[in-house]
Amino acid sequence: MKHPLLIFGIVHWGLVALLVYFSLAFWKVSWVWVLIGLIIYWFVFAFVVIRILRHFYHFPIPSVMTRFIDNPLRRKFMQNPDIIAERMQLKPGMIAVEIGPGKGSYTKAVAKRILPEGKVFAVDISERVIDQLKKKVEKEGITNIIPKIEDAYNFSFADESVDRVYAVCCLPEIPDPVKVLSECRRILKSEGGLVCLCELGFDPDYPWRKTEKRWASEAGLELAQEFGRWTAYQLHFRKKSA
Repeated sequence: MKHPLLIFGIVHWGLVALLVYFSLAFWKVSWVWVLIGLIIYWFVFAFVVIRILRHFYHFPIPSVMTRFIDNPLRRKFMQNPDIIAERMQLKPGMIAVEIGPGKGSYTKAVAKRILPEGKVFAVDISERVIDQLKKKVEKEGITNIIPKIEDAYNFSFADESVDRVYAVCCLPEIPDPVKVLSECRRILKSEGGLVCLCELGFDPDYPWRKTEKRWASEAGLELAQEFGRWTAYQLHFRKKSA
C-alpha cells in the first residue's frame, strides 16, 4: 500500500498548498487567519484522518508525527518521565523491558531508579531506533540501558524473568496488542511483576482505557492500578490470580 499512500500524500498536500496560495493571493485572507486555519487543519488531519487511514492500512506512524508528539511540553506537563517512573514502584536491582523506547527519555527515568544492579532492556523491531539509542547511551555513559532488537510477538527473554514491562504510546501501534501482552505476561514475574502501559490523548493511535483493559484481560492480566485522565493515563497490570 506504499504507492497509493504516497500518491494520496502528494495530492493532498498539493491541494493544501494551492488553497493557501489562493487564500493569500486572490481571496486576500490575512496570513494570520491562514496560519490559524493550517494549525486547526493539521490537528484534524493528524488525529482524525491518519487514525482512520491506519485503521485500514497498518503503516508506521510518520516520523514527523513522532517528533510532534514526543516534545518537551508533553514530557513536562502530560507524560513526565519521572512521574511515570515513580508510579512504577521501581526498586534497585530490578529488570525492566521497555517496548518502543523512542528517544530514550522514559528509558533513562527508569534506569536511574534501578541502579546499581538493575537493567533496562530497551527493545524495538527497528534497527534505526536501536542504533540511535545505542549511540545516545554510550555518549552519556549510561551502562544499565541495553538497546536490543526484539520481536514483541516472540521475546528472547526467559519465562518469569522480568519485574517490569512498560510501553509509552507504543502498544496501540502494533497490529496485535493482545499477542504482545500475552508475551509480556509470559516473561513477567508472578511475584510483584507489573506491565505498565501509558497512553496520550493526542496520539493518533490512542485507545480508550476500556479498550486497553480488554486487551490486557484477554492476555491473562488484571488491573492493579490506574492513574491520570483521558488526556494521559497510565495503567498497571499484573498476572491474573489463579
